[in-house]
Amino acid sequence: MTTHSLSQHGFASLPMVFIILVLMIAIGIGLAVLSSTEIFISGGNKSSDTAYRYALGSAQDALLRISRDKTYACSSVDCYSIDFVTNGCSTNAGCGRISVSTGLGTTLDPKIITAKGQVGNKARRLQVTVVLDTASNGEITSTTWEELTN
Repeated sequence: MTTHSLSQHGFASLPMVFIILVLMIAIGIGLAVLSSTEIFISGGNKSSDTAYRYALGSAQDALLRISRDKTYACSSVDCYSIDFVTNGCSTNAGCGRISVSTGLGTTLDPKIITAKGQVGNKARRLQVTVVLDTASNGEITSTTWEELTN
């Protein structure tokens, strides 16, 4: 019959406590890394969504200009810009850049609005095709909206 002293039982459980401690630390680090990754991803999604809203607002501004002046055109790339935050276009912190083609606004020659919203390194672009009622008072009769992927 073997007798074990109390100190031998304590010594045997020490490695087990150490293993459990290491596992708990590993799980904690893993959760911290996962959490920070999720925060990073959601921040990128928020910036992308804000850039989309800036592009949308920019396109609506161009539509307003066309509704006031049917001959309005601003065809150079990023012809005019809108700061959505203070110094937004100079710092890319919140900017809309817009171009409006010289089209007549007919079905065969529509006006094309290209609007880009930018927040930091996130940019979203929209293209709006505008057809006017050229037979009467030049009202906007239809618009087709699409997001450009490049």
